[in-house]
Amino acid sequence: MKTCVSALVCAIALVMPAAAQSADIVGTWTVNATLDSGALPPSTLTLNREGTKVVGTLSGEQGDMRVEASLKEKAVTIWFTVPTQNGPTAITMTGTVDGDAIKGEADLGGGNKATWTATRNTGASYPVATQSDSRVDVTGTWAMAVETAAGSGTPTIVLKQDGEALTGHYSGQLGEAELTGSARDSAVEFGFNVSVEGTSIHVTYAGTATATSMKGTVKLGDLGDGTFTATKK
Repeated sequence: MKTCVSALVCAIALVMPAAAQSADIVGTWTVNATLDSGALPPSTLTLNREGTKVVGTLSGEQGDMRVEASLKEKAVTIWFTVPTQNGPTAITMTGTVDGDAIKGEADLGGGNKATWTATRNTGASYPVATQSDSRVDVTGTWAMAVETAAGSGTPTIVLKQDGEALTGHYSGQLGEAELTGSARDSAVEFGFNVSVEGTSIHVTYAGTATATSMKGTVKLGDLGDGTFTATKK
């Protein structure tokens, strides 16, 4: 009986490390995605370790987007938020790692799908990210420049960040309003209600931020949408 138990323990000890071992996705990757309508321009995905997490940046036509990733053995999941005219859209990419290559599918929201592949740049070096590298505190006063089909504006936004929660104040062409929102890593979103000619509308800003700048999209309720940039004063 003792021999059987010892053999079982040894077998578990041999099997568990192999089962628990995951592929390594840290590095710089060239990503190619294909929609039903055709192939998208290549983008660059940089992944590194931040403590126990894998985080990084996806850089392409829409700028730099903060991403997070999870890995279980060879199964990888990458998720991030893209600012669009209809507000932030959550993207989830799933795939299988095979050495310096990944292939899989992406859920683009709204029932839209894509296939994607990635090839690692084996000559790149991979620094470990720190909290100061990846998290942006947007607390402060921001000078905004807004462009919409209805015209342009230069409002001022005062933001206060507490963890991932945002509060603040809007002052501009639409009047004065208190705002609320959220900030996660470099992704920001906030909104407020104003009255335009007796009609209440909800205004939403969504985009990405650095320590001194911000850019993204703005939605003016049913009145239309546009883009914005901002500089911290």
